[in-house]
Parts: sequence; structure tokens; C-alpha cells
Amino acid sequence: MSKRRRSGASRRLAEQRFWGAGYKPAPPREPLRPTPDPAVVARSLGPPPLAIDPNVALRHLTAVYEESVKAATALAAANGLLGVDDGEED
Repeated sequence: MSKRRRSGASRRLAEQRFWGAGYKPAPPREPLRPTPDPAVVARSLGPPPLAIDPNVALRHLTAVYEESVKAATALAAANGLLGVDDGEED
């Protein structure tokens, strides 16, 4: 025996209750800028205990962080959230 499906209107109402009706995220306070050194967090934690040679593991983690920054930068640029780089360093 199959279950009855909700009608379209009650399904939309249930979705609004779950997700919130009319929710709009706040815009960021300042434009986003990609980090110049994506692996700084990995290095700050010390040598990773993932391999015989910690430098090999750190290289792989650095590659993952660099790709993550590339993806985040592309998403920010696609949504108009990326700041203009004026050449100044903090």
C-alpha cells in the first residue's frame, strides 16, 4: 500500500516552515579577498602525523587548501562578493 502524497500547497507550506519564509542573508560587511597563503593553517598546526614523511603530507594538504581557495574565490567572484585587489598588503 502506498502512502498519500501531500498536495503542492501543503508541501510548499512545509518547506517554508522548515527553511523559513522570506529569509534573506545579510550582505558581507566588506568585500572578500582570497588569502595569499592558503596553507598557513595547516602549517600552524605543526607537522601532520599522516605519513612517514610529514613534508609529503603537508604538500598534499597544501594542494587541497589551494584548490579550496580557488573554488571559494570563483564562487565569490560569480556572486559579486570579491573585492578589488589594490596591491596593498595588511
